[in-house]
Amino acid sequence: MAASMLLNQVSDEFGGDALNRIASTIGESPGKIKTALTDMLPALLGGLASKAQTREGAHELLDVIHRDHLDTAQYEHVADALQAPNALGNLMSTGGPLLDTVLPGKSGAVSNWVASHAGIAPAASKSLMSMVLPLVLGLIGRRVGGSGESGLMNLLGKPQTFLQDAPGGLSGVLGLGGAAASAAGAARTAASGIGQQGQRYAASWRRWLLPLVIALAVIAALLGYFSKRQATAPSAPGSVATVPAPGAAGNPGDFIERELPNGVKLRLPVNGVEDQLLAFIEDANRPISPTIWFSFDRIEFDTGAATLKPSSQEQLRNIAEILKAYPQVTLKLGGYTDNTGNPQQNQQLSGERATSAMNQIVAFGIDPARLSAEGYGDQHPVADNATAEGRQRNRRIDINVTAK
Repeated sequence: MAASMLLNQVSDEFGGDALNRIASTIGESPGKIKTALTDMLPALLGGLASKAQTREGAHELLDVIHRDHLDTAQYEHVADALQAPNALGNLMSTGGPLLDTVLPGKSGAVSNWVASHAGIAPAASKSLMSMVLPLVLGLIGRRVGGSGESGLMNLLGKPQTFLQDAPGGLSGVLGLGGAAASAAGAARTAASGIGQQGQRYAASWRRWLLPLVIALAVIAALLGYFSKRQATAPSAPGSVATVPAPGAAGNPGDFIERELPNGVKLRLPVNGVEDQLLAFIEDANRPISPTIWFSFDRIEFDTGAATLKPSSQEQLRNIAEILKAYPQVTLKLGGYTDNTGNPQQNQQLSGERATSAMNQIVAFGIDPARLSAEGYGDQHPVADNATAEGRQRNRRIDINVTAK
């Protein structure tokens, strides 16, 4: 299936009643949501195609599709998928952790660019991307059927076939700036030549220019990937990894000042757990659900123990301040590990760490009745335990809003 045909089919799925329901849930007008979708769908499909360039990457995407049952009849059409109880909340919960897998190091920057271009709130853009990604994976999964990695790789093709349809400004965010953008521009200029002879020359130019664009984009992605791997080296089995929150420009460590309703000002990372938690609490259209969790991104423990490191204090204090500003909110903390080591010990350690984080929030002045904690061991992984990076992501502490 040609990439342009796949993009058109996916885009068509997000019209009519489906568009209206999504817009109502996000809290933005259908027109703005349509603009945002037009921006982000090529980016998401391009990211998926880039991931599926290798058999390993394609296998990881298929694992996600099968694990979350995205290839079932429910996801054959977007309108059908939205009919299930709490469908939109579940989709956001599923898609949120996958964004950095599909757009490594760029999901925050893409979300912010789309928000600015479409005229919607940054939190709405992030929620929309989280919601749309599993729907797109579901549409792809149904089309791949049982043809496995090869079928997925053939269906998605080359990432540039999608990314060339992204708006110019977004192309720069996606790493197609500089030489790559110039090459893409030259290809488009050549292709716009008048007359059949000009079109033949354009086609000739495109045969080598497009592979150059793709090669430059892949090189940029690999450099970003290995930089991220170096910055977030895996910690010991059973420990909670610190995952930097992507900033407004897609760089870890970008912080902003946020004022709460009670006048308290917090220093927090753009799109970090505090930002996500606040967006969820303040969005009246997003109901609470036991399936919607937010992962801490600046919390660390001593290796093999439940003792919090001093670096964890700022984020836990921020959570306490959020609870003070929203006294109706209650939370549950969940501890998780990878599948390395003894399952019983991992279960115990995950519970002790969740409790340790909870007790520290209580120490900052929060009523213990508003908090609970539970350890889940290696249950509910958010990544593949077969890779070091996946195991690192699975070692975490999550938050679930139980009342708001």
